[in-house]
Amino acid sequence: MGDKLDDNQIKDGYGRTVKFLGMFGGAHGVSVVLNLLRNKISSFLLGTTGIGLVGLYNRTVQMFSDCSNLSLSYSAVRKLSESFEKGNREELLHFVKVTRSIALLTGIAGMLLFMLFSPLVVDFMDEEIAYSRFHLLLLSPVILFMAVSGGEIAVLRGSRRLNSLALYSLWTACAAFLVAVPMYYFWGFSGIMPSIFIISLMLMAGVLFYSLKLYEYKASPFSWNLIRSGIEMIKLGAGYIYATILTSSSIWIIYNHISSVGGDAELGLFSAGYLLMSMLPSMLFAALDSEYYPRLSSVFADKKIRNAIVNEQIEVHLLIQVPLLLGVVVVLPLLLPLLYTDDFLPAVRMTQLAVFGLLFHILTYPISFMPLSKGDTLAFVAQETSYNVVNVLLIVVGYSNWGLTGAGVAMCTARFVDLAVAYSISRFKYGFSLSSRALVYMAINGALAMIVACTLCMPQGVVPWIVAVLAVVVSATVSVYFLMRYGKVFNKILKRLRIKR
Repeated sequence: MGDKLDDNQIKDGYGRTVKFLGMFGGAHGVSVVLNLLRNKISSFLLGTTGIGLVGLYNRTVQMFSDCSNLSLSYSAVRKLSESFEKGNREELLHFVKVTRSIALLTGIAGMLLFMLFSPLVVDFMDEEIAYSRFHLLLLSPVILFMAVSGGEIAVLRGSRRLNSLALYSLWTACAAFLVAVPMYYFWGFSGIMPSIFIISLMLMAGVLFYSLKLYEYKASPFSWNLIRSGIEMIKLGAGYIYATILTSSSIWIIYNHISSVGGDAELGLFSAGYLLMSMLPSMLFAALDSEYYPRLSSVFADKKIRNAIVNEQIEVHLLIQVPLLLGVVVVLPLLLPLLYTDDFLPAVRMTQLAVFGLLFHILTYPISFMPLSKGDTLAFVAQETSYNVVNVLLIVVGYSNWGLTGAGVAMCTARFVDLAVAYSISRFKYGFSLSSRALVYMAINGALAMIVACTLCMPQGVVPWIVAVLAVVVSATVSVYFLMRYGKVFNKILKRLRIKR
């Protein structure tokens, strides 16, 4: 099994993980509530067709951004973090300037690419929205705004400003809500593109507000010597940019396929479920990018500590996320209409099936950081390629033959394939194996998840619902027991609530 640590080390690891999961998860949780409220109001104002268009436009912009920004919010973090840890202020300021220069350069390049190819992109969209050929050009500055924001996020991560990052996540949700709802109300469909523009501008202003408190803004995007000194960031970003391009392109293909086969209303249903699926991981895995990834990179050479840290993440996330995800499955028939409208009820079963796929993702996501921490770009690229290709093929086939339910089964199956590939790579290349504790948690929660899954196949009624709720309660009870046993931070929380062991 995986390498073991003593009980005190386990408690320290659990405590650290729970602490940062609570901080980032709480901030993202509030953001999710605001985003869901925005979607609820937007669904009334725009309907299923409008929600589908919002998703399609956002995915198009995201695809071009991913093609050009080198994923600086990740790739620049390692160099910035190293300089920060050394305490070398001059070196840190230099790499802050390098990061900002590369961000500006890639933002300008991405904006020009968008202006050049956006008319061609419109040709692949549904004919009913082809009128937006010129209007789509108005979104080109959004690519620049997103690139600058990515660079500033890297600066905050590299400088360990975790509180600022948590607050920024709240600002993103507030800005989207304050802009989108009024514009949809007064302008309807015509307000979609202006709202995307204004929201991205506000997000850039928000992250600059925090980063400029630390470092004066200096950038020279056309200085070859300065850009060349950041070549390590660019090389490291190659794997990221490939993965993000592939992911964004695959989602864009899926959206357009569903729009072509089922129409914009059907796309709205799929988009509603897919949006919920995107929000859940952003909240549940919020701490991994900012805290876990740098920590894993710093100890990767030590196999024992490395494997223990990965297993620690898997164990804590299994205990916290499985009860939450099973609970989401149970309440989705009530939750989805509440978040949107009754028109979105046909998307319930698809979303429930896709949520089961996130149970596999709990194991996959911590493991997937191992190739990046090692600097093994090829392994990372192989993993990302396999998942995205399988995901697109399964959803296209599943939706074409069995509609939204087939798409839900496809998303769940793709997550399982992703886990198999990720674990195989980590096992054979890095000698990783799951701890006995992780296997126990998997066995218990896997059995409970199967019970909940079986209730979905039963005729609707009180008995299946009671059985599913009981399974969720048992899962939560098991999680509380083990967190009380191993989690120092969790114990402190319980003591404050006057809950004694």
